[in-house]
Amino acid sequence: MISGIKKRKGVIVITGEVGVGKTILIYALLKDLSEEMKTAFIFNPRVDFKNILENILRDLKAPIGEKGENLFSLLVHFRKYVNEKLTQGYTVAIVIDEAQSLDEEVLENLYRLATPDSPATHSLQILLVGHPEVELKLNSEKLRPYKDKISLHYHISPLTREESRDYINYRLNLVGQNISGIFTSQAVDRIWEYAGGIPRVMNLLCDRALRIGFRSSSQTINSRIVNQAIRDLGYLKPRKSKSFPRFLSQKKSRYRLLKILFLLFSVGIFFLSLSKMIDLLLRT
Repeated sequence: MISGIKKRKGVIVITGEVGVGKTILIYALLKDLSEEMKTAFIFNPRVDFKNILENILRDLKAPIGEKGENLFSLLVHFRKYVNEKLTQGYTVAIVIDEAQSLDEEVLENLYRLATPDSPATHSLQILLVGHPEVELKLNSEKLRPYKDKISLHYHISPLTREESRDYINYRLNLVGQNISGIFTSQAVDRIWEYAGGIPRVMNLLCDRALRIGFRSSSQTINSRIVNQAIRDLGYLKPRKSKSFPRFLSQKKSRYRLLKILFLLFSVGIFFLSLSKMIDLLLRT
């Protein structure tokens, strides 16, 4: 993310599941960006483009008029600001969290801001960070012509089993502890398995397991304690592929369909027999 902005790649897209650490990365990015950067951070993008542009300008501390300015006036202020910062040697970076909440129209206008129609635009960097659902919008028919503007695209994967062990150990080291003295190997494996490598879920699960262990005066956190914590926090289960459940539902659907067809077939035979009986009675 830092490299893409410093090298002025243009539009950068970062995706990842809920709880994988995207927002933490953004705060680390904002902290580490050099003084040659002017940044605007938008964390609530559920507004129209005019409001987003106004928030960007205010976050950049750009000189604008009172509230109520129209979109054209805001665009003039923005272009003027970017031009001024270019001449001063600055890079302007717009960082948007929860980008999957942006409307397609807003995304289209953000792409247009990054259109290289002037030298100043080259100093403008746009970082979109969001859930994988943002891909659906970026691949839509309306936004497909702008797809080539994305210079860098990266997906943050969940932690592996070994990375998860290192992550838990790092958090324990911060308070002067070591993973081998607190969690059994089986407990750590169970935490990773349930959390699916999502740090936020691991944080909550470890915290719950430690509280349970404290109440029961346990010397270490074993898989039994972790399983109890999992039962307490069952609502945290990360999203997983539904291919197997879908297969089961298809079998159930086919079974229901066969039952319905059999029922219709039986009803058809009944009415056919009834019709013949009525016809026979009418003839007699």
